[in-house]
Amino acid sequence: MYIFLYVPVQVYDELRGERELAVDDAVESLRAEALAPSSVATELAGLFAQGRITAGQMEAMLLAYHRAT
Repeated sequence: MYIFLYVPVQVYDELRGERELAVDDAVESLRAEALAPSSVATELAGLFAQGRITAGQMEAMLLAYHRAT
């Protein structure tokens, strides 16, 4: 079952901007430690920034991926 919520464009844009800033901050934090996100983490972070997955989904997918490798 799907529930569709309609969000005003302005609110959506603000939320997306906040997600993009969170991703940028996380990547900069890694770079400050001379590290870089994996390609999988980068792809999932992009989906999160676009609002296509939640932070919880991103975390679960990253954990599942790294446990399998």
